[in-house]
Amino acid sequence: MKTLEIYNALREHMPASLAASWDNEGIMLLSDPDREIKHALVTLDVTESAVDAAIEHSCELIVSHHPVIFKPIQRFDSPKLVKLVRAGISVLSFHTSLDCADGGTADTLAELLGLSGIEPLYDEGIPCGRVGQLPAPLDFAGLLDTVKAAVSPRIIETIAERAGKTYSRIAVCPGEGKSLFAAALESGADAYVCGAMSYNELCDAAGQGMTVIAAGHYETEQPICGRLANLLSEIGIECTVYESNPIKITVQTE
Repeated sequence: MKTLEIYNALREHMPASLAASWDNEGIMLLSDPDREIKHALVTLDVTESAVDAAIEHSCELIVSHHPVIFKPIQRFDSPKLVKLVRAGISVLSFHTSLDCADGGTADTLAELLGLSGIEPLYDEGIPCGRVGQLPAPLDFAGLLDTVKAAVSPRIIETIAERAGKTYSRIAVCPGEGKSLFAAALESGADAYVCGAMSYNELCDAAGQGMTVIAAGHYETEQPICGRLANLLSEIGIECTVYESNPIKITVQTE
């Protein structure tokens, strides 16, 4: 199967119409439109180390969530882009369309938390979040344990823990959580589970009485790589899933 055939097959699951107007996604690099693709590397981010892994595994294609080219480039001097061209590797990136799609990043996080009765949460008309019900009400500690078991966060930030409160209706947004906070609040959710919010955003959220659990941008989105690999496997493409997070956490103790 060729790159454009793979692209069209994947677009059936994540239509371009779901992508945000500010986004840049889709065909990032088409090295050789006539090349037969047998092996793809699936990664959240197209880092230089991910490109090295693709070369090491003899991959002809990389499929990523975050776009390898997001802002316009003025010169072609990025080491990873040069490596991709020299190796003849094409790149497809599915960003906000994958966030919003049925079975995409938002649905995946909701399902990992065990939510049922899942409904969309909208940001500027795009359904990039979800809200649903836990199997049974949980206290704050129980909700934290559920999040930890779902996405294995290395660092977790929380606000607005309230004694005696139980949590049933949970809103979720993998990755950056700022844009959907208002929708989560309006949905009547007891808590909002997202990837990340800035300090000032968390302070504002605390002032509105919403419990927020920020469990990591990478950690809340990485599970989608398994689903992308499954979609590729269904059309006969062998896959290697790569863990791309270059950020290292150091905890300082006295």
